[in-house]
This record gives sequence, C-alpha cells and structure tokens, in this order.
Amino acid sequence: MAVLLTAAVAICGGASRENPIRLAAVELLALPVAAVAVRRLATGEARRPPTATLILLGLILILPILQLVPLPPAIWTVLPGQAPRLDALGLAHLRTPWLPMSLAPAQTAAMALALIPPVAMFLASLSLDRPRARRLVILWLALAVLGLALGLAQVASPGGGLAYPYRTTNLGSLVGLFANRNHEAGFLLALAPLAAALATPPTGRGPRPHPTERPGGVDPRLWLLGAFIGLSVVALGVIRSRAGVILAGPAILAALAVIWRGSRGRLRWGSAVGFALVAALAAIAVAVFGLTPILDRFGPRTSGEMRFEAWPYVAAAAERFLPLGAGLGSFDRVFQSVEPLGLVSVTYFNHAHNDYLELWLEAGWLGAAILALFLLWLIARALSAWREGSGLARAASAAIMLILAESAVDYPLRTETMMVLFAFCCALLAAPRREGQREVPP
Repeated sequence: MAVLLTAAVAICGGASRENPIRLAAVELLALPVAAVAVRRLATGEARRPPTATLILLGLILILPILQLVPLPPAIWTVLPGQAPRLDALGLAHLRTPWLPMSLAPAQTAAMALALIPPVAMFLASLSLDRPRARRLVILWLALAVLGLALGLAQVASPGGGLAYPYRTTNLGSLVGLFANRNHEAGFLLALAPLAAALATPPTGRGPRPHPTERPGGVDPRLWLLGAFIGLSVVALGVIRSRAGVILAGPAILAALAVIWRGSRGRLRWGSAVGFALVAALAAIAVAVFGLTPILDRFGPRTSGEMRFEAWPYVAAAAERFLPLGAGLGSFDRVFQSVEPLGLVSVTYFNHAHNDYLELWLEAGWLGAAILALFLLWLIARALSAWREGSGLARAASAAIMLILAESAVDYPLRTETMMVLFAFCCALLAAPRREGQREVPP
C-alpha cells in the first residue's frame, strides 16, 4: 500500500495548484493506507514512535481544524485583522454571522485534506522493517530517474506538449514529474543522501564486500550511487535552479558523510575515488556546457527579483494578524490586499517563496511554536541517528534538512509529492534502530 501511495503521489502530486482532481485521487487512496497503519499501531503489530512524536503529529493535524471552527461574532470580530470582513458585511447590509478564524476557509480545508497522504505515509512507514524501507527508497529513486527521462522530452519541446504533466509550468525547463523546476531540483537533492544509504551495508557491522566486488575494486552499489549523483548534477545544470545549485554541494557532502559513517570510516579508497570521479566529471560537464546560463541566473538582472521585494510586505501583513494568523492557505488573498502597485505584473505571486514567512502569516504564534517543536525534535532524533542509528535514519535527517533549507527561498512542502517524501523521511528518523540491531519483520 505504501508503494501504491508513493507511485500515485509522484505522478499526481507534483503541483501546488490547478490539479484538484489528481490531489483528490491521492487523498482518497491515502485513506485506506492510514486506516491500516492506525490499526497496526493500535494492535501492536507496528512499532509505536515515542509519545513526543505522536503529540507533535497531533499538533500539526489540529492546527487547520482549529482555524476552521465557526466562532460567534462576539469572538471573531475582535480578532486582529478582521476589520475588512466587518467592512464588507456592512457594505452589503448583512448580519454578522458565525465565521471561522481563517480568512480563506475553503483553502484551509484543502490544506487539511492535503495532510492525509503525508500522515498516511508517515504511519505506514513505521510498519516497515529495514529491508522494506530500503526497497521503498529504491522506488523513490526509480521515480526520480523516470522524471529525468521525461525531462529530456521536456527540454526537447520547449513550447509545451504531452511531456509536461501540468498546464502551468516552466516551459523549456527540466521539471520532471513536477510543475516547478525548483521542486524538481529539491527532489533530486533530497534523494542524494537516501541513495547513499543504499550504498552502505544494512547492518553497519563494517564494510562487507559486495559478492561481485573484487578486492581493491569498487562496490557496484557505489557505482550506482555515483551514476545517480552524476545524473542529478547534470540535471541541476539543465534545470538552472539557483537554490538547487547552491545546495548541490551540501547534498553531495551529506551523501559522502552517510557512506563514511555507514562504513565506520573504513570505506575502500577505490570506491571513494570512483564516487568522487563520477561527481567531478558531472560537475565539469555542467561547467563546460551550461556554466553561462547558470551564471545568468545569478546575474545583476535577478537582484530585484519579486520574492525579495515582496518579503517586507508579507512580514508587515503578518503583523496585522498576530497572534493567530490569517489561516492556512490564505496567503494569496492576504497578499493581494497589501501588494503595492509597483509589484503588480504579469507574474503571479501565489506563495511567499519562503515557507517560514508564509507560515508566520498564516498560522501566527501557534504555527511558529509547532515549527520550533519540530526543529527540536529533528535535532534530537538526528543526533541519535548519527550516534547509533541506521544508515537510512542518518540519510533521512540529511534529506529533511535539505528540504528545510530550500524552504527558505521556495515552497517545496506546498506540493504533495515533497510532503509525502518529507513524511517518509520523518518516519525513518522517528525511531532509528541501532547499528547491528537485528531486523525482525512485524
């Protein structure tokens, strides 16, 4: 069931808007997955995560529900930022009704429904033993390669066509299974450390040679990892995502750290040199054939990009709705009310391109508190994973941090595919087993 959900979300969940039918299909598919996962947790068939993890999950789920609860006029009319609502009701000569706190209840409800697939994946992944989890990682990598193959057709047809899975997209760019090229770049980067985890021994009892590896040779698993990293680096050069280019170095270093830690510092020199050679050749190819277009993306003409000019107005708007926020999914409506005429153009600014700033606007202090709790949880689990956890747990912590880093200048977690991948990584990190611990399927 987790395999079906992964495949469905990769094919249907790569856009943040304009795909309600596809998202509804994924959400319906996720319902039985969540039901079975909850039953397994309740009956003890699956390992339960620590109580703190379940509490944090509950806080995330309850946030949009609280914003949708209808409030009497005596309460919602005194909340910060509600004056435009009252003015509209007065101009229409309507009675003041019960209304939810959210200024965009339909969008907030959609956000609540969008949480079903990642929650289902998180709970289902807790039921997976390590071999099955590794096979699910292989599926994610296979879907990424499928997206790269589709990207070749996209680059060859810059005017649009069947190669692009979504109508509103970056035409002429390699977007893979996504609508946004930045999300494709973030997807590849997040998978790099997970691919590295597959190149390490599952139990961590030292570097055991692969059956086909000759003494002093290169482990075939590392060749496959090098091939994936090389393809990803070349793809980043074609995608020309600035965040992707900047985070490529940390992603490769994270992959190397996962391999080195998994081999307990006894990585074969031949394997290390082979991996580094593949990555270097890919980087050289990008520098030779695509350096000029990449540098153009960092040129002076991009210094006044809209996202940087808009952030002060987003922050000012967020102050109007503190401490509760304007409601999840309300960014578009709120920003249009504060957007200066100098920023109005043919470009549609549908998100803040900074998930932390957008969360501050939409969820206020409660959203910031939940984010802070999650970061504390992440730090604690990551430290535990790197001390005594499995290779998959260490890789998952690196993947989560890469996605969070991209979220500072984009909105990867507003797409269903990235949310489900993020939830899968959180499940791998939720209860990392010690290296050498024997896996017993539930």
